[in-house]
Amino acid sequence: MAAQEREETGAKRTSVIGMMADPVAAPAQVAKHVAHHLPDLLREQVDPDREWQVDVRNEQLPPSDEAHTAMMDVASERMSRHGWDLAVCVTDVVLRTEGRPIVADASHDRRVIVVSLPALGGMSLRSNVRGVVAQLIADMITPDVRVSMHGRPPKERRLPALSSRFRRVATEQPGIDTRILTSRGQLRLLVGMVRSNRPWQLVFGLTGPLVGAFAFSAFYLLNTTVWELATTMGAPRLMSAAVGSMAVMVAWLIIYHSLWEPTRNRRPGDRDQATLFNASTVLTLGIGVGCMFAGLYAVNLAATAVVLAPQVLGRYVGGTLDVLDYFMVPLLVTAAGTVAGAIGSGFETEATVREAAFSYRERIRRDALRARHEHEDGDGAAGSESL
Repeated sequence: MAAQEREETGAKRTSVIGMMADPVAAPAQVAKHVAHHLPDLLREQVDPDREWQVDVRNEQLPPSDEAHTAMMDVASERMSRHGWDLAVCVTDVVLRTEGRPIVADASHDRRVIVVSLPALGGMSLRSNVRGVVAQLIADMITPDVRVSMHGRPPKERRLPALSSRFRRVATEQPGIDTRILTSRGQLRLLVGMVRSNRPWQLVFGLTGPLVGAFAFSAFYLLNTTVWELATTMGAPRLMSAAVGSMAVMVAWLIIYHSLWEPTRNRRPGDRDQATLFNASTVLTLGIGVGCMFAGLYAVNLAATAVVLAPQVLGRYVGGTLDVLDYFMVPLLVTAAGTVAGAIGSGFETEATVREAAFSYRERIRRDALRARHEHEDGDGAAGSESL
């Protein structure tokens, strides 16, 4: 290999690792973090006599193929072009084998590693990627070395992360020597997919519901009937109203904008994928609407403290005015405004809602699933007509 090991006079051997990352939030950020910490980890635990360098490139990686080697093909070409010794692809593409999520694939001959972020879930993402990549590089350079995830010498000669959450398996698939899977794979994959969707940004992507919720909140805040209801309903009923209003908005977004993937009359693999998408939709929208509700409540809380003077509010509240009343009123106002905001989402197009709710990769996966389903339905209809 042309640049596999560079010898410099009076200097250590230098190995350059090319790190290719999808140019979206999570992969780009994770790659930047790993590139900063990986050289020290490799120097300490893999080969102290070697100088390690990481070259980060943001590039749109291809979608997965059935052999899961499409990214490896691109990485191999980039290795030759840039003179890298190894290549690592960090992507938010979901990789699966027999229904199980793939954390990472490695080809020793190509010296290429592919890491799929959704399979890692949502916790300790950067440290998990750093540890898995370091171990797979160690497998290629010095197979007997086992890397500590946290930079400390391991008590046993194994990667701690793989002992409980991850497991390394051999594969008979051509071009892939090592594959890493995860325990509780479907749950971790679901959490990873929701994290990739960045649901907290839903509030900024949907202006219709947000404007509607703010407008109706201002109206309800000056409605004396709302004051009386809020101060007499009690905390359990108010919390039920708040949760119910968020559920209404989530259901409205899903139904009105056709975000639910049908599972009937589909192949088992596609049915499982559709079920996973639906669970991701509910969680993503639930978290996003929850963030919207919290922000709207904070604004209404501040407005209540400024606008509703104790003398005015006290006239409509039975009994003695309590400080909790200033928390109860904006809670009911926010719940009512959220329901109104759900109706306001009808002014958004389906494409706008999908772009706000789902990541770029998930939109591609959903479109591919729908196109495959429509193609199968078309073939079925054509077969029926021919009969």
